[in-house]
Amino acid sequence: MLRIKFLTIAILTSLITLTSCSTTTQDEEVAIYETVSVSTIEEEVLDLVNEYRASQGLNVVEFGNVAYSFAESHNEYMIEQGVISHDNFNVRSSNLTVEAKANFVSENVGKDFVTAQGVVNAWINSPTHKRVMEGDFNYTAISVKEDSNGVLYFTQLFYK
Repeated sequence: MLRIKFLTIAILTSLITLTSCSTTTQDEEVAIYETVSVSTIEEEVLDLVNEYRASQGLNVVEFGNVAYSFAESHNEYMIEQGVISHDNFNVRSSNLTVEAKANFVSENVGKDFVTAQGVVNAWINSPTHKRVMEGDFNYTAISVKEDSNGVLYFTQLFYK
């Protein structure tokens, strides 16, 4: 049942992406979402960020499978520390630059939001986070992880 849900989400996302001049094929998009277990809230954050970018006349960013593990690892680190941070960003950025052949990497982080809309609104209302969301990027990956108390941690990496 869960696999069918992710497959349905992946196909819908593929159709939206394909109508926005993407060079990624539907089969490639489905393969990405089968490789990475993207949660509903992660999908919602990605959709809301892309809606915001489109409303600003910017290109939508595509899901970047390579960056997902970096975002996920950073969430695990923040959960261990119990605080949000950009600790070790230079290492994350360097490794992502090599693995994804990226030219530029940036990130937004968040904690204590219970909805995708809540964290995206907070980023829009923060000049620094907003600048990242509006950056000249082609790809993104968002990881949302819950700690043992039910607190959500968010890491979104953007890259070109």
